Amino acid sequence: MQFLSSRQNLTFIAVLFVALLNAACIRTSPPYQSNEMIPVGPEVKASLVIYYKADVTDEQIQEFSQQVLSRPDTQGGYYNRYGVRTILQIFEPVQGHQSTAVTFFPEATEAQREELKADVMSSPIVYKVLENVAPKDVKKLD
Repeated sequence: MQFLSSRQNLTFIAVLFVALLNAACIRTSPPYQSNEMIPVGPEVKASLVIYYKADVTDEQIQEFSQQVLSRPDTQGGYYNRYGVRTILQIFEPVQGHQSTAVTFFPEATEAQREELKADVMSSPIVYKVLENVAPKDVKKLD
């Protein structure tokens, strides 16, 4: 039996997380319902790539995801904010900074985009936000 490398394991976990998150968000209100297949992963251009300060913990990132990127669901759990299509945790730090990639639906309003961006940038755990880049292409932040 051949085991996957730790890097392959992390990539598998990230893709599985996004698939489950997208499946959980299918019930998002219309006009965002769609059965189309969309590409996901660090090589796909994201609307926002959020880099956290180097000393931020996984627990802080999870709390940020729940409080800033998502909204509580009355039936339990969380759902993406309106306008947000995917949220992907990136497992390859850049200069010691973990990151999350966010993509918007094409139909997301400018107000939805700007509100989320403002909320993200006002967080004390966020180091830097890049727009319209593929996380895999980012090699340096400074």
